[in-house]
Amino acid sequence: MPSPPPYRDVSLPVGDRVADLLGRMTLDEKAAQLTAPTAPAVDVHEPPSTGWGGVVAALASVEASPREIAAAVNELQRKHVEDTRLGIPVLVAEEALVGLKIHGATVFPDAIAQAATWDPELIERMGTAIGIQMARTGARQALSPLADTTRDPRWGRVEETYGEEPYLVGSMATAFVRGLQEADAETPLVATVKHFLGYSASAGGRNTESASIGPRELREVHSVPFEMVIRDGRARGIMPAYVDIDGVPVTGSREYLTDLLHGELGFHGLVMSDLGAVNQLYTKHGTAHGDAAASAQAVQAGVHLDLVPRLTTHHLIEAVESGLLPVEDLDRAVSTVLRTKFELGLFERPYVELDAVPETLDPAETRALSRTIAEQSVVLLRNEPVDGTPLLPLDPDTRTIAVIGPNADRLLGQLGNYSYPVLESMAKRFALAADPTARADEAAEFAGNTGPDQARLMVESVPVVTFLDGIRARARDATVRYERGCPIQDEDRSGIPAAVEAAKSADVAVVVVGDQGGINAFGTVGEGLDSATCELPGVQRELVEAVLATGTPTVVVLSHGRPYSLKWMADSVPAIVTSWFGGEEAGSATAAVLFGDVNPGGRLPISFLDFAGSAPLPYWRAAQTPPYIEGRAGATFPFGHGLSYTDFEYRDMEIKQPEVPTDGAVELSFTVVNVGERAGDEVVQVYGQDVTGRTVRPRRKLVAFRRLSLEAGEGARITATVPASLFALWDPREGWLVEPGKIKFFIGGSSAQVRLRTSVTLTGDVHRPGRERPLTSSVSAVPVDPDVETVTRSAASFRAAGPLSGDNTVLEWLEHPIGGELLRGLLQGADEETLAPAFGMPLTQMAMYSGGRFPAETVDRLVAEVHAGMPAPEGGPAR
Repeated sequence: MPSPPPYRDVSLPVGDRVADLLGRMTLDEKAAQLTAPTAPAVDVHEPPSTGWGGVVAALASVEASPREIAAAVNELQRKHVEDTRLGIPVLVAEEALVGLKIHGATVFPDAIAQAATWDPELIERMGTAIGIQMARTGARQALSPLADTTRDPRWGRVEETYGEEPYLVGSMATAFVRGLQEADAETPLVATVKHFLGYSASAGGRNTESASIGPRELREVHSVPFEMVIRDGRARGIMPAYVDIDGVPVTGSREYLTDLLHGELGFHGLVMSDLGAVNQLYTKHGTAHGDAAASAQAVQAGVHLDLVPRLTTHHLIEAVESGLLPVEDLDRAVSTVLRTKFELGLFERPYVELDAVPETLDPAETRALSRTIAEQSVVLLRNEPVDGTPLLPLDPDTRTIAVIGPNADRLLGQLGNYSYPVLESMAKRFALAADPTARADEAAEFAGNTGPDQARLMVESVPVVTFLDGIRARARDATVRYERGCPIQDEDRSGIPAAVEAAKSADVAVVVVGDQGGINAFGTVGEGLDSATCELPGVQRELVEAVLATGTPTVVVLSHGRPYSLKWMADSVPAIVTSWFGGEEAGSATAAVLFGDVNPGGRLPISFLDFAGSAPLPYWRAAQTPPYIEGRAGATFPFGHGLSYTDFEYRDMEIKQPEVPTDGAVELSFTVVNVGERAGDEVVQVYGQDVTGRTVRPRRKLVAFRRLSLEAGEGARITATVPASLFALWDPREGWLVEPGKIKFFIGGSSAQVRLRTSVTLTGDVHRPGRERPLTSSVSAVPVDPDVETVTRSAASFRAAGPLSGDNTVLEWLEHPIGGELLRGLLQGADEETLAPAFGMPLTQMAMYSGGRFPAETVDRLVAEVHAGMPAPEGGPAR
């Protein structure tokens, strides 16, 4: 009996095994390893004699029990291992953004909701739960998560992202990747992070349109989250974006996929194209003159595995045989695919142990985790008094509740577009429309009637608790009346009168409005479903306004994927809550918040702009309120915003060192106290500003955060250690640089709610941290006695600051340790962006221009208070 070939020898280095196997492969077999067909477009359970490199949706296409799904994957692997000449196992991939996208698996809240928790540890737990399900059923690659930084709410895929701030996006994506890839030590997995690069910056918020991004913004904004998941999360997979950047399609760009991704960011894993993106180099972008040329361009750029809706191996073969693709470039891509499979242990363990497959993929523990994420993601946007008391939480003695709205009792209205029920229902609709044996009404419907109100559940779903279900279960002793009111998008107002009557008869009305997730059809948000206005779809605004007009106290619950323009709602509705697409337990979680069982602690991961025409508008620019002729370009609800049923106090700011070297780290400490009457969560947010740089620096950037749970009356001492490298700028000639100069810090509960301010000076020479620069801060929390002041102001720091007079500028007053607090108190906490035009004015001049609101005698009083608060000079009499 012949001895096994070297590539079967597990004791050899992976590189040796790859080289041996590659040397035995024919051109057809190599081309097959670069192909990954997707179901149901291709029957992936019937591979050719050469096999495939990977397959997508092999599990999702099997509607059966977990064990039967795993058995089907084993059979697919058997065909590759036993029925092909070399026995190369196949890499099985599935979507996993909101849970493993297969029949019967837990559906978690959408990614934008996950980000609203501001709790990476919680999302890592979710990633672990998903990874364990993958390992048990045979999926070894997740086409998740997204690390796109999105600043344009018009873009439909905003629901799949972690928001607008690179640091938050990178933190959440890294947590997901770490949890998923390390879920099972015996079964390594690949998290495929997408979409590299600039996808979310497409023109006009239109999906797959060109992106105009300069090299600095590309690195300082869009690359940072990918760098975090590559370096800190050890991501094994990357998916390039569909877009072109300044005319260069990413999928065909060696500059982006080799020089930047590999050379600058240090990624050495598997690059898998987006669905059909390689072909688009020919059919859309026109940078290739045919299909074979497109395949050659992608492989030479750095793509290893081509995700396709139809088989394209013959294009690769043609590219090699015609000389378009050198064999060494083909071999480099094939080697990466083979190396990935060796490193995953697929050659040694291609099959799933069926006895270890659980009976259900939606057990109580993962349902409970889904509910926890949903509860923590709920954001209380507004909570105004009704009859002198904030409307929320609802009075437990409420006798009659009207639950109204198109998403109040609709399973598909609370699930993300990449969830199994939504996406597989759409897949079935497309299949029916293309099937000549399908019913005529189905085919006709697909031919032109694909709006969100035609979305229907076409597969068996896990149990989903709707908002109506959740409220009825929580308010068992109350009378709950339900009316849909109107559809999602169709302009049908016939149900509004009944909704009005229900509201009139109730003590409180809960109106659930929002979106339907979809992909190119059957939705209002999702891939290919972009919005010009970011308004509530259809006549939902009319429904809300009709219910408000009854005079019944009204709560609006948003079940949605896109941040809307809601200035009209913020001016009229007393209580507004967003649950995003909250997954299978959204109804229970939201009801718990409405009735006060859970104190809301979610915070916005993306701003709700006043109007979509101002997009893209980063949160730090929205705070500056630049005007249009129609009004300010600002945010109705800013990044990081979220209310609570309790109150938190920030105090006792302390800096360990006022001067820090450019290669060092800043240590900030402060105390947060729950001064309300309920336990609650605060999301402590630390923002920084590099005041002066060789390029324009953002007025604020998130550099640290921590979700903190405090009982009523409890306090915690927070210490944030922020590496100076987080303020590095990218120079096209010199790379990453940390320059000496002043750094301002802003601490509070949102980007617009600053409770504490301080500054430090970075000293020394320009520091060149290079590719290995620190990317994250550390934040610790230690319980403290809230009645004890934890820091005493340094007399030396006061003496260094010096006294003030009315001739000092407004900026000098704001930066003074005593004068700054006095002036901000006088101006009722006005933010620095508001005061920026007056920075260079003497305080006396600002008073003169204030129109009497700030009289001259007030300046004299402030000067006297500063002098009274200053310590005596060393060896001198008290002031």
